[in-house]
Parts: sequence; C-alpha cells; structure tokens
Amino acid sequence: MFFTVVLLASLMVLPQVEAGCWETWSRCSGWSSSLTGILWKSCNDRCKELGKSGGKCVLRDASDCWMTDKAYQCVCNNRK
Repeated sequence: MFFTVVLLASLMVLPQVEAGCWETWSRCSGWSSSLTGILWKSCNDRCKELGKSGGKCVLRDASDCWMTDKAYQCVCNNRK
C-alpha cells in the first residue's frame, strides 16, 4: 500500500509529458483499483460525471505513456 501511495504521488508531480501515464492507469489498473472511490472515481462513474451514459476499461495502445505499450484505459460510451 505504501508503494502504491508513493507511486501515485510521484505520478501526480511528473512533467506534462508523462501525464499520459497517469491518465492511462489511474482508473483501470489492478494496482490502482484499491484507491478507486477514494482518490478517483471508477471509470463508469467518471464517464457519467462527464455526461456520458457510462464507460468501461478497455485494453488499448498506450502511446501516451512511455512506460508501457498497452494498458487498460477508461473509454466512455459515445451516447449520453
């Protein structure tokens, strides 16, 4: 748990270039799931907050994150 908190804190202060890793992992990673609902909303709840009908985690290319090629990312439904 301590490692997770330290890692998340470091991701929050990284330069904008690396912000893509935070967006890639913050809602859909297994290691971050224990903090869902505490530090951030679930993918489905975040999409609803954005005015969509919901969303889900989908395995996609992670071109915006230098640490991995593929990662689960939150994808919102197109319809409201």
